[in-house]
Amino acid sequence: MAAIYSGIHLKIKSAKTPWGDKLKLARFAWISHQCFLPNKEQVLVDWVSHALTGYYSKKLLLEDQIVEGLWIYLDDILHSVKLQKLIEKGKIITIRATIAQIINDRILEHSGKVPLSDCTVSVTTVLSCCRGILTSPALSIIYTSKWELLVDLLCKLSILLCSRLRSQEALSSTQLFDVLLLTFKRYLVIQRQQHNQSRVFLQVCGPLLQPFLLLRHLLSSRCWTSEDEATVRQHLSKETCNQIQAALHSGLFHADFLHYYREELLQSDGLQQQKTSFSKALAAPVEMMLLRLADADFFGPDLHPAVVAGSVPLLFRLSLESYCRDGNHLLGFHIFTRFFDSLEFPKLKGDEAGESADWNPGLLALDQLLNSILSSNIYNIAVDKIRCGGVQFTFYSRVAEMLLTYPRPATPAWFRCLKTLILLNHLIVEPNLDDLVSLAWIDADVNDSRVKRAQEALLSTLLEIYTKLRQLPRLFKEVLAVVSRPAADELRQPILSIGLTKRLCECLLEVPASQVLDIWDLILKSQECLIPELAGNSDVALKVLSMSTLLNSVLFNMKSLDGKTPAPIVLRTQLLMDKMARVVVMPLFRTAGNPDCHDSSLWAKTAMSSGLILSYTWVEVDRMLKLNCGKYVSPGGEAGKIEAEEWNLHCPLPQVGWGDRRLKVEASGESSELGLHFLQLLAVQEMKRIMLQPGVRTETEEASLRSAAMFIVQSGKTAVKNAAEAQGWDGEAGTINDETHAVAHWHLVTSNLLLLVPCLPEEELTYVADVVTRNLLLLRETREAGRDPGNSLSIPTMCESLLNSPLLPEMQPLHRAILLVLTERVRGLVSVPELSVPTHVLEQLGDRDDVSQGSGNQQSSTSESLVSHPVLPQGSSLLVAHNALSVNSPSFHPLSEQQLDRLLRSLDILSALRLDSLSCTDHLHCFLFLVSLVSTLKPGSEQTNTSKCLQVLSKCYFLLTILQTGTKANVVFKWAHAGDILVMVTAPLFPVSTESASCVECPAWPEFLGSVQRFLTNFIQTIVERKQSMRLNLEQFVVFLSNAWLSSKVKGKWKPVAEQPLIVTLSTLSRVIANTLQRYEKARRTSSALHSLLAQLTGLLGPVLQSHFDRGGGLDRTLTVPRVAALLEAEQILRGKEGGVVSEGGSQEVQGLQHSDLYQRTCFQVLHQLASPTDDLELLRMQLEFLQVFCSASELCSDRDTKTGIISILSAVKALLAAPWMTAQFIQLLDVQLTGLLQCLAEGSTNQQFSLILKSFTQGLEVSNLWKGQHQDVVSSLILTTLLLKCPLSGDVEKAVWFTAPQIVTALLVLCKEAALDQPWGCKITLLSLEALAVLIQQGEGILSNPHHVTLAFDALLCVPLDHLKLDEYGAIFRAIQGVLFSILQSHPKVLHNAAPSFLKCFNRLVLSIMHKGRQKCVGEKATTTVSEVVLECARLVERMSTHIASKAEEFAIFSAFTVALYVNELQKVTLNADVKRHLTGATYHLLDLVAERDLRFLNASLQTGVREVFKELYNDYTHYHKSKRQGEEKYTA
Repeated sequence: MAAIYSGIHLKIKSAKTPWGDKLKLARFAWISHQCFLPNKEQVLVDWVSHALTGYYSKKLLLEDQIVEGLWIYLDDILHSVKLQKLIEKGKIITIRATIAQIINDRILEHSGKVPLSDCTVSVTTVLSCCRGILTSPALSIIYTSKWELLVDLLCKLSILLCSRLRSQEALSSTQLFDVLLLTFKRYLVIQRQQHNQSRVFLQVCGPLLQPFLLLRHLLSSRCWTSEDEATVRQHLSKETCNQIQAALHSGLFHADFLHYYREELLQSDGLQQQKTSFSKALAAPVEMMLLRLADADFFGPDLHPAVVAGSVPLLFRLSLESYCRDGNHLLGFHIFTRFFDSLEFPKLKGDEAGESADWNPGLLALDQLLNSILSSNIYNIAVDKIRCGGVQFTFYSRVAEMLLTYPRPATPAWFRCLKTLILLNHLIVEPNLDDLVSLAWIDADVNDSRVKRAQEALLSTLLEIYTKLRQLPRLFKEVLAVVSRPAADELRQPILSIGLTKRLCECLLEVPASQVLDIWDLILKSQECLIPELAGNSDVALKVLSMSTLLNSVLFNMKSLDGKTPAPIVLRTQLLMDKMARVVVMPLFRTAGNPDCHDSSLWAKTAMSSGLILSYTWVEVDRMLKLNCGKYVSPGGEAGKIEAEEWNLHCPLPQVGWGDRRLKVEASGESSELGLHFLQLLAVQEMKRIMLQPGVRTETEEASLRSAAMFIVQSGKTAVKNAAEAQGWDGEAGTINDETHAVAHWHLVTSNLLLLVPCLPEEELTYVADVVTRNLLLLRETREAGRDPGNSLSIPTMCESLLNSPLLPEMQPLHRAILLVLTERVRGLVSVPELSVPTHVLEQLGDRDDVSQGSGNQQSSTSESLVSHPVLPQGSSLLVAHNALSVNSPSFHPLSEQQLDRLLRSLDILSALRLDSLSCTDHLHCFLFLVSLVSTLKPGSEQTNTSKCLQVLSKCYFLLTILQTGTKANVVFKWAHAGDILVMVTAPLFPVSTESASCVECPAWPEFLGSVQRFLTNFIQTIVERKQSMRLNLEQFVVFLSNAWLSSKVKGKWKPVAEQPLIVTLSTLSRVIANTLQRYEKARRTSSALHSLLAQLTGLLGPVLQSHFDRGGGLDRTLTVPRVAALLEAEQILRGKEGGVVSEGGSQEVQGLQHSDLYQRTCFQVLHQLASPTDDLELLRMQLEFLQVFCSASELCSDRDTKTGIISILSAVKALLAAPWMTAQFIQLLDVQLTGLLQCLAEGSTNQQFSLILKSFTQGLEVSNLWKGQHQDVVSSLILTTLLLKCPLSGDVEKAVWFTAPQIVTALLVLCKEAALDQPWGCKITLLSLEALAVLIQQGEGILSNPHHVTLAFDALLCVPLDHLKLDEYGAIFRAIQGVLFSILQSHPKVLHNAAPSFLKCFNRLVLSIMHKGRQKCVGEKATTTVSEVVLECARLVERMSTHIASKAEEFAIFSAFTVALYVNELQKVTLNADVKRHLTGATYHLLDLVAERDLRFLNASLQTGVREVFKELYNDYTHYHKSKRQGEEKYTA
């Protein structure tokens, strides 16, 4: 065969062979093992390289298909496994360098920079070939040996990727990024190996800089879409930018280039050292970079500004990282100046280009440049002034002047640049402070949230700086000067926003009180100058208003005067208070109230608002100073003694009689929304003044309070009614206008409800309640529609806060009013009949807990509106009266889905109303209302309507349950007999379920039945506990249920769905009576009435359940199981009462169960479904509880029926515990039910059966199960063993369990050893084994007589691994080991006499492991800085265990020194976390209490030098902190 294929190389080189055949032969030669050529692989690589070189050098003419085939052939060779193996074996295979140039040229063709050649090869194939070369070190030598080719490849790949990104096409492939990153990797390695760094600089600054910067800009500014490859979007693009940054950093700013930059930039400063010879090519490196940046042709005119703005901060940051060291800060500044000039900002005022240019990119770049300067500490004020003649300060001042000359307040970066300049030095902007305040604060029109945040940050910085400089009055002087300038004030925004007000508050608390008074005085002087020009001038009025709101903010946020305030400050405050009233407030009111000056209403309203703001501010400040400062004397003290005959806006201003200011304001109509708001605040202040006066209030004062409260509520009624268009309010007084007035008014009302409610009449309370209810319904509707109400203050959110407030129940009148409004709204939706209440019932209930001071008439009228109360005979039953609802035929009203939605929202609000806080009358009214509602509603025929209606009914029963579990639950029994109420509440259940067969299919049906069950449980329990006519009431209810069942069977109209409510009702009643009888039995009490009642229930519930199952009623599992369990439990209680009948032979015959078939069938279903996957914990509990009751009946789980016998039940439980979906949390939550079931199984089984149970447990613990892969069987056996040991057993069963205890201990030891080697199941089995061991040792106190069985536990603990565990697994196993040790310590102290060393050995393992886990992490370790809570908990357990060890001094005194030595030795090796060390140190202190003096000497002598120093320090702390304290405690211990 060799002779046949030996001539292939001649054929592929022959000119006569067609190129198609040559390609086929070459492919065959590469893959065939039967083609023998000398150096075959190199020959074929050379051939394809020669062919491609000849084609692209125009020496060969080939067809397009042939050229494409040659590239594919080359690609196949480069990526073949054969080639890789040959290279790995050391065979040398080279590729021509011309291939590298050809690849570079083809990449450039596809980038669009040059015209395409005649034959365009797929760029995918070219990139694949390039990747094949670069991934192989042997082949990539063609690039690495000739560095220019690698630089050229990197440049052209970058250009190709730029063209792809510019096209906005989806980047669906990662190939180009992979090749580019691979090229970067090769390039950076070669770049670091270069000795001639000047060459590197020229390469980077030459062909690479522009492509790099353009590529970085396009990657960072691209709007990525879901069509782009996820890897590119999330990882590769960021990695590419990082590689670009690394290449620029090492190429442009190498450490060797420092003197070049210094020569270029610092010549004029005379700071350069003696000149050295340097390359002419690097005479001006910064200039070279800037020239490349200025080339707009490469970037394109559309991208050039953005690329420059994005590149300059990067280059500057890289230069600072390389050169910003000691002594080079000035160099960094000069680099900044050159880069700043490249941003082409205007340099002269009036430059038209500066007015029209787009500054956004440049401002963003300048912001980053200035931040770099600030973070790098380039600008040192003293050094710049002393050594450099203030060159930096001058330049920064020029930048600030440029920014203020050409303001851009619509750009956030403009504010950020000014902020950074202020942080550098406030003197930079000091000469232009007025322009800054005007352009960036007072006259800035900012609406965008991003810009507003930037503006707020700038102004906050301004306030902080001038606060630290103690020049805050200087800043406010400029603010007031700007405000006083002529301007269109109606276009100005409020001076202070909510965020700025908070910052001002912080600043005012830091400055001296004298400076606050200076600001106060400045504002008053400015207002004094403006008031003479106020009349008829709206602009001046707006300026005064702005200053008034500013003064209000200043005075409300300043530090209050107190008894320690110097007397001059207090005196000056009094003078300013007097000046404020005399010079500003009174002239404002006189000017605004002058009848000759009403030519313009706007200025008059504004002036009146200013006066009201300052009046309220004066009153509040005066009150605050009186309360906090005893030295303060109010300027209006004498005037304040004037008593007003009726409420007015009397304000104790000096020499002023205010008269009825409110009437004057209303008559003139001169108050705006802002003024009206402060008028209301003045009214609140007047109410506070009257309420704080000592003594009993007069009728006049009471009238004044009512008048003020009425005014506050009524003045905003119109605004609140039209509040649908109201905007959110930020809480600032200056932002109150037509759109926010309603929210501000409601905020004032809700904030002062505790003052207003006692003084408001009934109609106003109803109005407030109506607003609250309406907005709560609106808020719920908004949230259901998925709309966010926002974070700002709004009326609905304030109403919700009021509803959730704990103060609402304290305002009983408003609480009652909201309840009344809610019920009236429901009555508007549903025609709910009113249940009558007799007058004598209301008299019995009384209004003593409803009457509040000053509002008795209003309360009684409200109570009358809640319920009607005709006079009826005292002994009559109201439910039998004709005016009550009919039980047998209630009138139902179907509702639409929209009505049901509104009804459900109203009930949601009612449930949040804290019904337990209602008065007795309101409680009864609410109960009757809900009963009427339940009796009225009827589900519709549609599925959606039925579901909604059932949700409403569930809510009604839920609310009835809340009322019945409250403190006033007995109120309803004064209205009617308990049996009548039960009949009335349950009567609607049967017609509803009978007429709406679709109820069962609704998801809300089980929830509805559950709500009914919870209500009946609580109500019947109350009846039983009251012991008042209990038998009569419950028998009446049972008779009603029996009649309903019997009459339905006679009529034949009863449907299976109607049986479900009846079953729930009967089983609930049976369960409550059964539980009561069980409690009586424990208390050794009897109740024949309850037994008789339970017998009636059993006789009714059994047939109903049997009938339901026979007819396929379809009751849900969650409802079936507890009902059958209730019936079985009732039968067992009755059978225990009867005690059986004595036969003639003297033996006692136990009566059999009446419904054993039903129980067997239910048990079979439960066992069949028990191990089915579910996340319903309640269902599992019900099933296990049923099995527990079932097992307590011995005849049900006998051996005769293998399907439901004890072994079958145990197998089902074992399968449940072995289920893969069963988690440790589930088992822990089911612990009570599982333990009770096992106890019943143990007590109800025969000796033979229990022997089989124990045998199955011990066989499940055998280690062979692990070898067979039956891990789940081991897990279930461990859990069952633990539960069985917890059971309180007695007699032969207990003896049998403890007889197998040694075998269990041995099995657990073997399991622990084997689990240490079992990776997937090891942790779980180890944990369960340790838990079982701890329970066995604890329960075996006094039973396990052989100490060897206890000491085996130490062997198990020592083989448990503590390393290489997840944190949660480590914590669980640590707690389990600690639990075993604690059990031994507490339950078997005698064992420790001989086993103390083993005990301490296990304890020492815990200490060492926690020291390893709790050590501080080293630099570079991937871990959080704070220690985990799991580790801290383990450290606390170690400290707790050490206290128990210290209490056993006799056993551990000899060995405690070794534990201390072990701890100290390990402590010298690691640095513990502070919290962990605190707990372990405390543990060691307890152990040192046991160390004798001779042991201390032994430790000092035996410890190594470094460890000894650690021990001495530890012992000194022990002596100082712990030993002295312990000795002090022992001194006073008996």
